[in-house]
Amino acid sequence: MDGAKDEYIPENRRRIYGYIQDNPGVHLRKIRKELGLAMGDMQYHLSLLEKSGQIKSRRIGMHRHYYPVTVPDERHEVIFAFLGQETARDILVYLIEHPGSTQGDIADFKNFSSPTISWHMSRLVESGIVTSTKEGRTVRYFIKGDVRGITDFLRTHQPNVWNKLASRLADTFIELSSREKEED
Repeated sequence: MDGAKDEYIPENRRRIYGYIQDNPGVHLRKIRKELGLAMGDMQYHLSLLEKSGQIKSRRIGMHRHYYPVTVPDERHEVIFAFLGQETARDILVYLIEHPGSTQGDIADFKNFSSPTISWHMSRLVESGIVTSTKEGRTVRYFIKGDVRGITDFLRTHQPNVWNKLASRLADTFIELSSREKEED
């Protein structure tokens, strides 16, 4: 949305476009709630933005998610959609920090029941973001492929989550460094 025609673009459309730029993967109801617009108005402007090629959308699960056209591919779209959900984001960050965690590990971390975690994990595995391996009766979960897409999103769009993760990583390095000095 740039150029001389911007002055003719309704304010609500500009707000919606800006919100999607800042929150790729956001779904309709969240946009409506955050911007306080009527559902019909939202749908009208989203339709026009999509038809004009300024945004794109994808149905994931029960929701349609909206993205800037600069989001490069389907994998990033899926990652952005899940990182926009608090529980999924927490689980993904936990798996970055603790690859190979079990359902029980994740349930303890989130303080959720095993069936609830099982539901979340099945969605993440089905989406292709997480992979699982079975060792006897134990299932271990890992981020599938390159973790970079997730960490880039966190750094850019979830700076508070990124800063916590970076701080924990720094604490781990300090702790490991102290242990090495003690052992010398």
